[in-house]
Amino acid sequence: MAAWGRIFFIYSKQGATEGLQAVYGQPLENHVENCVSLFTHLQGELLSTDTRDKLETAVRLHDHGKRETFRLFKDSETKRWSYSFAGHRFRVPHKDPYVAALIRSHHEFSVDRIQRERALLRGAERDRFADDLYLLCMVDQLEAELAVKEVEGAKDVARTFMEFVTRRDERDGSYRVVPWPFTGDRLSLELHLHPLPLEVFNSLSKEEAVTRHIRNMESGTAETRHIMLTADN
Repeated sequence: MAAWGRIFFIYSKQGATEGLQAVYGQPLENHVENCVSLFTHLQGELLSTDTRDKLETAVRLHDHGKRETFRLFKDSETKRWSYSFAGHRFRVPHKDPYVAALIRSHHEFSVDRIQRERALLRGAERDRFADDLYLLCMVDQLEAELAVKEVEGAKDVARTFMEFVTRRDERDGSYRVVPWPFTGDRLSLELHLHPLPLEVFNSLSKEEAVTRHIRNMESGTAETRHIMLTADN
């Protein structure tokens, strides 16, 4: 049974008619592996020895709840498909208070959320929480933005707050990241894409039936795309 981290719906337009051309699934494991790779390449001064190991655990487990919360939806007006993992951040698979707080908060980087979580922490963990939460959100959102740009060709991707810019270099297809928080000046990620059967989306009328079919299918053979990140020197 596949655990999906992201679904890409590719639409094409012929005249006034828009049709679903292709659907790809990115395995949850692949998204997490990329987030861990980004994390392990962060510059050392951004991290604290007091909390680094727990932060890495949070990076590895932050989307564990997506396994149970995956849903597919079809808009009744536009007829476009979308997906949701609503509530996944509250499915916390770790009992350590610091790891759990980071996972719960990774889609809500706000003053109120940070204050509520810090009130339950002590010492170095209390001091580091906002910075560590930012780093967790950064690697999560950066991986997501690059994946969407690579697959959907989007130039701008909506995100909540991150203070970085990604820009595709058309000369070599790499993505320049500003500011650059990583060691070295180049970093490569692998994006695994599994083609999902169009006939399921076109033939099954019930959203629940489509969700169940896609959730229960085997991953199959993946296409691998290499995403190169570079410093904007």
